[in-house]
Amino acid sequence: MISQLLMYSKINLQYVISYFGLIPYFFILLINKDIISFTEKEIVSDFIIYYTLIISVFIGSMNWNLQQKIPAHLVIYGFLPSIFAVIIIILNLLNYSNSILYLSLMTVLIAQLIFDYIIIFKNKKNNNVFYFLRLPLTTLIVLTLIAI
Repeated sequence: MISQLLMYSKINLQYVISYFGLIPYFFILLINKDIISFTEKEIVSDFIIYYTLIISVFIGSMNWNLQQKIPAHLVIYGFLPSIFAVIIIILNLLNYSNSILYLSLMTVLIAQLIFDYIIIFKNKKNNNVFYFLRLPLTTLIVLTLIAI
């Protein structure tokens, strides 16, 4: 039923699911911070850090096409978010400042967006994925990280 609905409409299920990924950020923004205890604030902060890392690693892996051989620089570029994620996880476990971790996450997301445009989308004729998915989602995630 759902597949038939999507087939007849111009809705791209991948776009819809990608935007659903913003729900945890918006939910955290809506939680009343006065109600949450100190322990719960740490859990919420850890969740946001780890969830953002999952998104960053996912974005990096999207550039891999396992059905064909891709240039080595794209393989390395796609793997860099995983290395960054491990570093952030270690720093978080060592109780580094959440402000520094959030700033690092925002910096990496913005750098990833810029490099995605330069490396992947700049020379493509159809940049809809970049302009309707990558750019707005990354912008919204960075803005919610600032707000949180």
